[in-house]
Amino acid sequence: MVNVDATFDTNTGSGSTGVIIRDEKGQWVAATHSFLTHVVDAPMAEAYALREGLMLAQHIGCNRFIIQTDCMQVVETMKDGGFSATAAMAIYDDCFLLWSGFDSISIEHCNREANRVAHELARKAFSLKSPCNWVDDPPSFILNVLVNDVTTLSDQ
Repeated sequence: MVNVDATFDTNTGSGSTGVIIRDEKGQWVAATHSFLTHVVDAPMAEAYALREGLMLAQHIGCNRFIIQTDCMQVVETMKDGGFSATAAMAIYDDCFLLWSGFDSISIEHCNREANRVAHELARKAFSLKSPCNWVDDPPSFILNVLVNDVTTLSDQ
């Protein structure tokens, strides 16, 4: 499972992304976050988050997974073959190329509550204004949210 999220600040035109990858049991695998100095709008930031998620999955060797995002526009665009007549068109083109390199991949909409860890990663990237990847151990600032998230997943 790959969860992606983004933030956007209309005042500065900047944003950030957050991505977490979990295994089939909902346990931590890897995460990343990045700062976006220039984005047009929130949907563009969300498209960047999708690209970051696909790149992280590729980097760690995931080949079969589900992407979850709380941005319906991203879901609809990817289900439409990645076609977008928006400012994020080039980002979606990148996403579609990355997408085609995986064996089995799907995308689905999730509510904000189910996307809390990715959201916290994006928020932290925005405050730090720098990128970071974690593969071995999760960063300490998401541990509480991560534990609550896994508990919520196991209760379902």
